Amino acid sequence: MWSNKKILIVAAHPDDETLGCGGLIIKSIKNKCKIFIQVLGEGVSARFKKGYEDSDESLSARDVREKEFNKCLKFLKVKNFEIYKNHCTKFDKYPLSDFVKIIENRIIKFKPDIIVTHNPFDTNIDHKVTYDAVNIACRPSNKFKVKKILSFEVPCSTHLSIKNNFKPNFYLDISNEFNQKLKAIKFYKNELRKYPFPRSIEGIKALSKLRGMQSGCNYAEAYCIEREISI
Repeated sequence: MWSNKKILIVAAHPDDETLGCGGLIIKSIKNKCKIFIQVLGEGVSARFKKGYEDSDESLSARDVREKEFNKCLKFLKVKNFEIYKNHCTKFDKYPLSDFVKIIENRIIKFKPDIIVTHNPFDTNIDHKVTYDAVNIACRPSNKFKVKKILSFEVPCSTHLSIKNNFKPNFYLDISNEFNQKLKAIKFYKNELRKYPFPRSIEGIKALSKLRGMQSGCNYAEAYCIEREISI
């Protein structure tokens, strides 16, 4: 599955790609897969009172996040990516068709075998909209069909929901990749919190161990298979 494939990762914000599927990225590159990471938004402006008016404080934080993203992808050896600057937690205010078009264009250009994205049950509205946009962009057509679509979990956004409806049915053994994934996550130092917050080093370890216990591995990432076409 992970040899010589073209994998498109569609994430709402910089850091979601590493938190959600960092192990998959590392394992895939080891196995000579081609990776493209498509990010739809900047990810930090919601934290500032005047964030949406492009205050100096908000713009500075966005610049820091983008630099962290670039350093992280360089560490992961991901060469192909694109980032849009849509406002954080405001994806539902944009026409859904805008996001669909971004993803459709990337599918046409990249022609992925596999798409990996958010699940629809997160508390973060941007994650939900991203999932919906991927769902629409990946409707089968006579021109091109994406053969596999996976959805990932993001520590805190997935697990702080009152009703946690993310029920994985696909596990990826990342025992050999886990330490490298942790190093990659640390590039996003402004996004990490203290334990017991899920988006902490200890929380990320705990989740990876839990998914490992569920699948008989030391460390694992969990996914839902949203669609799979066997030929």
